[in-house]
Amino acid sequence: MKKIVIGSLAAALVISGGLAINALADDDNLKLSKSQNEKLIGMEKAKEVALTQVDGIIESVELEQRNGKTFYDVDIDAEKSKEYEVRVEAYTAKVLNIREDDDDQDDDDDQVPTNAKLITEAKAIEIAQKQIKGTLSEIKLDSDDGQFEYEIELRTAKGKAEFTVDATTGKILESELDDDDDDDRYDD
Repeated sequence: MKKIVIGSLAAALVISGGLAINALADDDNLKLSKSQNEKLIGMEKAKEVALTQVDGIIESVELEQRNGKTFYDVDIDAEKSKEYEVRVEAYTAKVLNIREDDDDQDDDDDQVPTNAKLITEAKAIEIAQKQIKGTLSEIKLDSDDGQFEYEIELRTAKGKAEFTVDATTGKILESELDDDDDDDRYDD
């Protein structure tokens, strides 16, 4: 009789423990599915929001994550040679902060002449994404020896892909795939 009671009690404990674990797992799945349902606002929306705060020309946009927050870091060249960094929350489009960038190393050769015939950011992104499927995480218009180029970073299933695209011709000048194996000793 004691064996039957002890066996029944043990079975009840095992079953209730399994139910508790299953309930916890379901709760974790609920949290996971909530975070998966949140959509990033996208770089275009981040640029739009940043330009409502600071009038100027977008220099670069990066998707960043720090201290548990995901945000777009939008760099803007404003009038009178001032630069601003506007941080836009990546899911809500809320402006997190605006700060004047005191980077005195900015070269005037990065300024795009008004008569320059450059491809659009969208076209440069399209060119990079034809090479490898990925999500845009950074784009920057830069000048290298008077030649304008887009520096593009894509997040891919295999890691990070970086491209340098000639902003005049659309030709890919450089490309690199970092497979996120965390051993960068052999990366070029």
